[in-house]
Amino acid sequence: MELIILNLLEQIVYGLLQLNTMDNEELIYDTPSTGKGPSGFERAMGEMEAGLRGDNEGIPIPFHRLRKYLPSIQQKTYYLIGAGTKVGKTSFADDVFYYGAYDHYKNLKDADKLDGFDLGIDYYSFEIDIVSKIIKGIGRKLWHEYGIIADANTILSKGKNHCSSELFELIRGYRDYFDEMEDVVTIHEIPENPTGINKHLLSVAEENGTIHKSNVSKDPMKPIIKFNRYEPKNPKKHWLIFLDHIALMEEERGFTTKQNIDKMSQYFVKLRNNFNATPIVIQQMSGDVDNDSRHNSGRLTPTLRDFGDSKYTTRDANVIMALFSPFRMKMPEFQGYNIPQLGNSFRNVEILENRNGEPGVNLGLNFIGPSGTFRELPVAAQMNEALYDEARTMTNNQPTHMKSNGIWVPSNRI
Repeated sequence: MELIILNLLEQIVYGLLQLNTMDNEELIYDTPSTGKGPSGFERAMGEMEAGLRGDNEGIPIPFHRLRKYLPSIQQKTYYLIGAGTKVGKTSFADDVFYYGAYDHYKNLKDADKLDGFDLGIDYYSFEIDIVSKIIKGIGRKLWHEYGIIADANTILSKGKNHCSSELFELIRGYRDYFDEMEDVVTIHEIPENPTGINKHLLSVAEENGTIHKSNVSKDPMKPIIKFNRYEPKNPKKHWLIFLDHIALMEEERGFTTKQNIDKMSQYFVKLRNNFNATPIVIQQMSGDVDNDSRHNSGRLTPTLRDFGDSKYTTRDANVIMALFSPFRMKMPEFQGYNIPQLGNSFRNVEILENRNGEPGVNLGLNFIGPSGTFRELPVAAQMNEALYDEARTMTNNQPTHMKSNGIWVPSNRI
């Protein structure tokens, strides 16, 4: 009897020592159980009932035609966005997901119509620092609200560019917008490796819900405690995780860039599946569209094979989108659009993969490059000279009115 007790004590001590050496991920996934909980079918029925209550509507996507194929920004969905260098992939991700989500949240909050909806954003911005991102955001708002094209050089009065006193006063009016953003957004500027990123994100998950575990072993003497389910404090809270871009992470010791990306994508799958997270990953595309085989095949637009450094992200993501600039390829026509008339202001976005919807969908966008934003173009058959001119000149026919101090404001704010 004493020998049995000693053996049990040794197992307990050994287990405690193992817990002390576990990393943060293991501590979260392998801790004592809090009960079996509802069955998988019961949880599936719970999500269906939530949909009937309207809780699965998600966050509206700013582009109306795109909404037909992507039913809003959804929880528990992994989005992958790819493009070549300087095509506008970060601007697109920010327009649709970052500002799209925040503007939706702020509009509901200002109208006192949140009804339990909440938003949390972790943005790993390894390519653009927080100040530069805010400057870009200011330029975006100036164009959408006033039709003013003011790039970062103008806003910061760099070189011979000058920010007028009138423009400065308009920008001062955005203080509350960006200050309130800090209540829901955490910007991570310093590159980290996948393990460091995952540890922080797991701690965020713990802060916002309860992690339940269960014993999956059939041997009562050898318990195996594993993750069972996650119970969020607020099921209506959307948690968006941005990574821009994935190849810029600090590398794990001994890892190649591909192994680094693969590891992070594996973590994103767990965060999506277990904690209802919405990863939005930006990835550089490396396809050589100038090679003869691409021209001979007639396919110059990006494919899944063009995602650089690692293809594992394309395996893991729910929705994959790619941006393409026909103007850079000197194409006279694309999907019915007259490219010389649009110039570098045209971008095509293609849904390459859509796990719960239709893939192979192309939509024409007007890229307002200096302001870092987009607007949806009508289908090519509906384009006319006036629309081509408006797109090429990036004109925003936002109704405005000049106040006595010389500042232009939207008419609906007077």
